[in-house]
Amino acid sequence: MTGSRWSIVRWCALAIAAFIAAGRLQEPLRDQRPGRVTDPAVALDQAPPWVTFTTVALGGFRGLLVDLLWMRASELQDRGNYYELVQLAEWITRLQPRFASIWAFHAWNLAYNVSVMFPNPSDRWRWVRHGISLLRDDGLRFNPNSALLHRELAWIFQHKLGMDMDQAHHFYKRAWAEEIERALGGPRPEPGLDALAASPRNAQELLRDERLADLIAQLRAAGWDPLLAPLEAEPKLPVALQDRWEHSQEGVRLRAWRRAQWLRQVYKLEPTVMHEIEQTLGAQLDWRTPYAHAIYWAWTGLPLARTKFDDLGLRRQIFQSLMSAYVRGRLTWDRRQDRVVLSPQPDLLPAVLRAFEETLQRHPADPTVRQAHRNFLVDAIMISVTYQRRHDAEQLWQELRRNYPEQWPDSLQQFVAETWAGRLQDMDTAEALAAVESACYQSLLWRELGDPVAAEGHAELARWCWEAFMSKRTDPEWRERTGLPPLEVIFRQAAERLKTDLSPPANSRAP
Repeated sequence: MTGSRWSIVRWCALAIAAFIAAGRLQEPLRDQRPGRVTDPAVALDQAPPWVTFTTVALGGFRGLLVDLLWMRASELQDRGNYYELVQLAEWITRLQPRFASIWAFHAWNLAYNVSVMFPNPSDRWRWVRHGISLLRDDGLRFNPNSALLHRELAWIFQHKLGMDMDQAHHFYKRAWAEEIERALGGPRPEPGLDALAASPRNAQELLRDERLADLIAQLRAAGWDPLLAPLEAEPKLPVALQDRWEHSQEGVRLRAWRRAQWLRQVYKLEPTVMHEIEQTLGAQLDWRTPYAHAIYWAWTGLPLARTKFDDLGLRRQIFQSLMSAYVRGRLTWDRRQDRVVLSPQPDLLPAVLRAFEETLQRHPADPTVRQAHRNFLVDAIMISVTYQRRHDAEQLWQELRRNYPEQWPDSLQQFVAETWAGRLQDMDTAEALAAVESACYQSLLWRELGDPVAAEGHAELARWCWEAFMSKRTDPEWRERTGLPPLEVIFRQAAERLKTDLSPPANSRAP
């Protein structure tokens, strides 16, 4: 009995010592916490009630409960019970809102697994859109410093919306383009991305301008508050006030402010960053395409990368999305077919090459980056040749041979001929569309230059390429998902491009 009592005393003493040691570790751990937590900016008193409740009421038991829910989630994932998994993932995010992996998993599940359970494209889009909003509006709200969430959000835009793996990808592209065009006020931001970037951050700063304050006061007196009205709500004003709203300098600035605020609040897009991206790239992006948004979210996540893995992942998103924008980043509405047509944007070539150069400098040992770079050089040579950018093609040809010394043909002309003949059957939809549209473009260009023989030859090449690519797609679903637009639609797209290319600059004068 005495020995037993002595054993109890020793265990109690050991427990007291452990508590004292834990107490002494509390202060240094507390001091380190602000620099290590994912989101120190979100204080508990600023969080929604459900975050406050779960944090205070459950305390340390949250971790145990989350572990149990994750085990259940794994079972549901294996069984394919995605509906129940959606609710379970929502509980997990409420219990641990600062655990970035949960948000990434939940958004991926919605965009990829749940969406494909619906045959209707609009139903699918609702779930894909939900996955985007979940990451952008909620996940990044609680984890603004997470490189993972920036990369995952960029991936959904680049892959789910931008590629053609989903049967409803045409619907996604059109729905997103319509939504963003309404937000921008047109194909490009109205009255200009620079104007949106220069607009004040808040209403207090806006009202410091006397002319703007006067216009706002007049609009309010007319029964319309420009600081509160939704973006799509247009005022019905007296003629004189309507003219001031539409054409005065202060009216332009006020419209720019409203549009910038809408981008910030609804899409979490910062116009200053959008402007910075275009200035750095040296070319405009079509923000109606998913590739521009993939670039945006990877770009904003890059300063948050803390590991080589995060840095490489985000840079990969940037150069892959730039590659996609180069191949199919020019969006044209085909109203007769009620669809968008995506085609090459050759002006992005320097930006893609710089992105590759920066990534190769930081990650020279990664073989996948070198392989992607090599493949892009081949693709860019073909696009440059077919779009009459001979100088670009020559430089790319030299870079290809310098960086990847293989058994190449003796000349650029021979390389193009052999590549064209050998690759048509292996092209994906974007590459085939670029090839067909470039042949259409050449046909229209030669006709404009007065050479009907060359024009007809390129038109015949376009028809041959289109038929050869589409002939393999005998299955109707595969044909619809990965097929090309009708040839007449591609010809119209090429005609619009040629018209733009042949038009004189806006600031030029006739001799």
